[in-house]
Amino acid sequence: GMPYPNLFSPELKEKMNFLNKTVGSVDGKQAGQVHYENLCMKAVNQSVGRAIRHKGDYAAILFVDHRYSRPNIISQLPGWISKHLRVVDKFGPTIPQIRKFFKEKE
Repeated sequence: GMPYPNLFSPELKEKMNFLNKTVGSVDGKQAGQVHYENLCMKAVNQSVGRAIRHKGDYAAILFVDHRYSRPNIISQLPGWISKHLRVVDKFGPTIPQIRKFFKEKE
């Protein structure tokens, strides 16, 4: 899944309403919605940062949710991740790809 914050949190609701009133829209979306999506992607990027800490690190990171294949989501991932992202329809073929990835790192 995607780590969206609790939309029913009073603090988040208030922040989103404030942004909608003071900023309005950003790229055709309400500013509150943009903030909500940014909070989600911040959590995703922080999680990736826990697996890959420096230039010499490597990891297979699986985004197992069809929403990660959406262009608007991919565009919010760091470039060094999005350029290596592989979107597949079924999980099975990923196992040999992951095995190959780690064998190449040995």
